[in-house]
Amino acid sequence: MKRLIYGLFNRLRFNQKLFLSYLIVIIIPIMVLGIYAYNQSKDMLKLQALQGIDKNVNTVTQNIDNSVERYNHAIRSIVFTKMFQKIVANDYIDLVNLSRDLKDFLDPYFIMMMNLDKDIEKITFYTQSTVPEFGDSVVSYKRVNEKPWYNEAMKGIEPLWKYEDNELFVIHKFPKTLKEPNTNMVYMRINENSFFKNITDLDQEYAVIISDDNNRIVYANQSAKLIAFDFKEMMKMNEGTVRTGQTEMFLVKKKIVQANWTVYCFVPAALVSHNAGSIINATLIVILACIVSLLIIISIFSKTFIKRIFSLNAIMKRVEWGELDLQVQSEARDEIGELTNRFGKMLNRLNEQIDETYRSKIIQKEAELKALQSQINPHFLYNTLSFINWKALKNEAPEISHVVTSMSKFYRTALNQGNNIITVRNELENIKSYIEIIQVMGDYSFDVVYKIDEEVNDYSTINLILQPLAENAIKHGIKQKNNGKGLLYVSAWLGKGTVNFAIEDNGPGMEKETIDTILTMQSTGYGLKNVNERLQLRFGTKYGISIQSRLGYGTVMTIVIPQSLYSSTL
Repeated sequence: MKRLIYGLFNRLRFNQKLFLSYLIVIIIPIMVLGIYAYNQSKDMLKLQALQGIDKNVNTVTQNIDNSVERYNHAIRSIVFTKMFQKIVANDYIDLVNLSRDLKDFLDPYFIMMMNLDKDIEKITFYTQSTVPEFGDSVVSYKRVNEKPWYNEAMKGIEPLWKYEDNELFVIHKFPKTLKEPNTNMVYMRINENSFFKNITDLDQEYAVIISDDNNRIVYANQSAKLIAFDFKEMMKMNEGTVRTGQTEMFLVKKKIVQANWTVYCFVPAALVSHNAGSIINATLIVILACIVSLLIIISIFSKTFIKRIFSLNAIMKRVEWGELDLQVQSEARDEIGELTNRFGKMLNRLNEQIDETYRSKIIQKEAELKALQSQINPHFLYNTLSFINWKALKNEAPEISHVVTSMSKFYRTALNQGNNIITVRNELENIKSYIEIIQVMGDYSFDVVYKIDEEVNDYSTINLILQPLAENAIKHGIKQKNNGKGLLYVSAWLGKGTVNFAIEDNGPGMEKETIDTILTMQSTGYGLKNVNERLQLRFGTKYGISIQSRLGYGTVMTIVIPQSLYSSTL
């Protein structure tokens, strides 16, 4: 048999021997590599999908845990407030003082909390003291003392989260005092849809169930309601592959520590492995393409030898002229192919270094903004402003109350819970609050006109980009005006694929040198230079700030960013 094969091989022409040798030597590795690549890709896809599911569930769990912590802090701030402890204990000589504190302190405080957080639907004190009922704010404990959660809350010392009668709420008892035992509590009802919104944003195939420490279902999305399973059996399941009925699923479990809840996320196994068919098709296509390419390359090898050198030279010229986004790769194994691939790797590394530098600048700018935000304790600030507002209302000082309310809105939108992405609506609310404060401080020495296209409100932007423009318009425009009343125009509208903002003043205008200085100088605060750099690093150099000014007429500062609808997962 060997002699026959050897004889047939010797009868072939040299180009046929070369062709056959290449065919045998290359096709076998291609087939082995294809099979290996298919198996590896399939396993990798499954692993990545499971990691993605775990990451998504972990993100949702963390968001819920953060929300629970936020409301726990809010309800603790109530029960440890001396005035509220005094009210629920009815520590008053007469009803006149009690009535005054109910109207002037308790009611405004509850209204303020629900205005600052629209998801808080109701706040109620349940008390066993002799304090009379006051609307829904102060109620006798007899209305709820037979409910299981009432006694459970009275036995604990931490906020207790419950979901009963289609209502999500947190309860906390007041601390024990010498005069009053632990008989009073505060009840805070939270909007269920908003609270669990992060779960509804998950893939519709995800079946999510949340249970409390008593193994009662707190929440189940629509997909979970369609699954036939024994809830008690589900509690015993470990993470990994499980079976519900005839369906194989992957289970991910997470704890929400603050509320003592458990999250169960079921994902159909078919969803994880549905791309396996496309992998094998792609593998076959690649194998066939390689074989066809091989036949063509072998047949025209001599003709393409010099052509490949010219082709590599042409690519190098394109790179020399700045075209860096090229994919340079050769299937050849010889020195020319090696040279081409090395050049491609070098080009890829150059692009990676450019991208790394670009990303580092974004991180640096965001870090600078977060450094400014971190200098402010939001809870301390909001509580302080709330106290000042209450004092102003109590002393009939509406102007001070107006300034404090505007300042509270300003810092709420400026801090934005530590997020860099904000809705255009909130960014506009930020600048309105800032301008209102400046107007009051300046005894309304200038007027402001808003022209806002309602369609811009639901788009997203990075935060704190308009306030520096307003500050510069007031500083370099309105305050430099010698006669007549200052006028500030604030406008926002949609362009072709863009969201546009403009701030215009009727000041004396600026020289070109002044404009260049404003856009390039380093500010001690957060000036236009930083805003412009943040915009261009985020969206590209064709976006950012532009300034047009005419001496004697005023200045217009414009910001242009790409359109992007706001999403809470941004």
